[in-house]
Amino acid sequence: MLIIPAEHPLNWKKPPVITLLLVLLNVLIYFAYQGGDQAREEQAAKLYLDGGLLSRERALFVDSFGHRRELDEAHKKAVAALPRSQLATLVLSDLEFEQRIHHDPAYQADPAWQQARQRAEAARDQISRYRFGFIPAKFSVQGLFGAMFLHADFSHLAGNMLFLFIFGFALEIALGRWLYLGLYLFSGLASHLLWWMLDPAWVTGIGASGAIAGLMGMYLGVYGMRRINFFYWLGPLFGYFRAPALWILPIWMGKELYGLLLAADHVNYYAHLGGMAAGFLAVWLPRQGGRLKVDESYLHKEDPDAPFKRELQGLDQLIGRFALDQVAPRGLDLLQRYPGRIELLDKLYPVAQGRQDKALLTAVLKQLFALPPSPGERALLLRMAQDSNTATPALLLHSGVQAHLLRNLLRASEARAALSVWRRLGQLTTRPTDFAALTLHLAKLLDRQDLTTISELNRLLAHAYPASEQAQHLALYCQHLAARHSVAR
Repeated sequence: MLIIPAEHPLNWKKPPVITLLLVLLNVLIYFAYQGGDQAREEQAAKLYLDGGLLSRERALFVDSFGHRRELDEAHKKAVAALPRSQLATLVLSDLEFEQRIHHDPAYQADPAWQQARQRAEAARDQISRYRFGFIPAKFSVQGLFGAMFLHADFSHLAGNMLFLFIFGFALEIALGRWLYLGLYLFSGLASHLLWWMLDPAWVTGIGASGAIAGLMGMYLGVYGMRRINFFYWLGPLFGYFRAPALWILPIWMGKELYGLLLAADHVNYYAHLGGMAAGFLAVWLPRQGGRLKVDESYLHKEDPDAPFKRELQGLDQLIGRFALDQVAPRGLDLLQRYPGRIELLDKLYPVAQGRQDKALLTAVLKQLFALPPSPGERALLLRMAQDSNTATPALLLHSGVQAHLLRNLLRASEARAALSVWRRLGQLTTRPTDFAALTLHLAKLLDRQDLTTISELNRLLAHAYPASEQAQHLALYCQHLAARHSVAR
């Protein structure tokens, strides 16, 4: 049985950075660190055998192992007959038997036995699941945290990472990155602590499933009784249904309780229950008290740009009513709250230009000239260039404004529009400090067949900046074009 939420498509405009980093970290640990476990296991078994421990402990182990698992004599003999290296690995993995040996009077009275076993155990403890796994009967902070990032095999890793991504990308947006990360780690810790309190076993627990179960609980806690979409898969049946999120919690918890009480597998149902309960309560309780802020617009699938669009529509209505005295202050306020929005600049520019509103036009131009290249930015620059041909000198024809306009037009490769701006700046006695470089840039953008215009640029540079490197380069460029033109003729 599988029931998972399917409420939100992945939004790459808000990429789940923390979720992706968690997935990457788990994958790197599995392949880069856990990949060496087989060699570590073989080394531990070799030290165990070389120390002569198997001959000392075989009978003790078979008796203890068979008693705890209620094996009959035939099965005990089968265990005793296992290949030496396989049996050595099995003995070293049995931490409960290890504790029994450590308290055996014969072991405590034999220093050689102790030294040989300590060497084998030290090598075994370098295996990832023993070094960083969580062992309830041997509580350690290192295991409490480390177990969340280890996995038993590739299928275990792949399944956990899939569910981490499914639940994580939505929760990271809804809760915010750092709260999401904190609750993820908290759920993982809680999952191990419940296991430690209820079943202090001598086994190693690894995997991110406790923390991921916490994400499942958080998801239901975030949505509460809101109806959301779920995907279900029940044998040959699969599809979608809508239901209040909290209705699914008893189903998920019941599935884990069923596994805990009746399933005969190696799944850590204690961790699943602890993580899910911790994640749910950590979100649902603060939500009830109004102490947890979530991205409601994301939960309600609102357009994140909706507030801006409403403001822009209101501005449009003012312009449509010719309430231009209200447009200017409203426009300045919107520019401050929504900087760099080309739609807003496109609305305000004609108002500022037509009314000769210096404050509004200055604010519009500052943001326009700072925009990255885009079709909307290019269209507005071309409109400014056209308006500059008829504008009054007080505002748009200011030399600083025209210099910025020239630079942006050259960046947009709009040579013809840039030429008219260049000519206006060329008539001034005080030009931009980079005027020579801008002139050379413009010459290279112009059509090579337009030798007359390029020569015009060359004459100005030769006259105004005779010693500049740009003048020399442009002169050589003109000579080259003139030579090609004469050959072509």
